[in-house]
Amino acid sequence: MTSDLSQSINPLRLAKARKQIKGSLQVGSFGRLEGVLLDKSGELQYSLSFDFDEARTCIVECTIDARLTFECQRCFKPIAIDIHKSSLLAIVKDKDDFDALAQEYEPLELDEEHISVEELVEDELLLAIPLSPLHSEDDCSGKQVLDKVNADAKPQPFAVLATLKKK
Repeated sequence: MTSDLSQSINPLRLAKARKQIKGSLQVGSFGRLEGVLLDKSGELQYSLSFDFDEARTCIVECTIDARLTFECQRCFKPIAIDIHKSSLLAIVKDKDDFDALAQEYEPLELDEEHISVEELVEDELLLAIPLSPLHSEDDCSGKQVLDKVNADAKPQPFAVLATLKKK
């Protein structure tokens, strides 16, 4: 089942019917990622499966696959990172229900009967992106510059005093 993303969905109704929603979204459509991404082109794939568990809790299995371009925090050059996020979300009505959830579920608070697919996918994507995107040390030009600076560093005349102070 594919869905028109401009409309909201009712997860409880979809869980009763055991429906699955699959689709793709343009990466540039997510406003909260605007300052994080270096390149806003491309699209991500998502899948949302709705069901109930044994305790009759509404469950949403969310899977997101994307290739996003960030700025390396070491060398400030573009780095493309493959994101794969799988989440098992449990629909809760209010924050009091959080503690009653099984440990394998992440809470998804449902203020109204409906949720936006785009907002749900954006929330999960924000949780999946790295805090500090970095190239591997071998591929990063920032490490090479740092190594060169350290190699060219002048010897400090009082460095001997620091070693004496430690003794």
